[in-house]
Amino acid sequence: MMHDDLVDVYDAGSLIEATLLRDRLAEHDISAFLDNTDSPLGGLTAAQQTIPVRVLPEEEDRARRIVQSFVAEGG
Repeated sequence: MMHDDLVDVYDAGSLIEATLLRDRLAEHDISAFLDNTDSPLGGLTAAQQTIPVRVLPEEEDRARRIVQSFVAEGG
């Protein structure tokens, strides 16, 4: 599958947070994909690095509702 058609629904501050959200989305039968998990600069830059959580466009609305709940619960 090409990941060019995916949409970002959340920028996680850590791999753990991104994985927790991906698992939460999977519980609702939404496939989510994590980007930047293998960045060669991992931890070597002072710039804030986030991990985008991405879903298929047709699952975006449902995913965003789950993201809102995830954030409200403190991630």
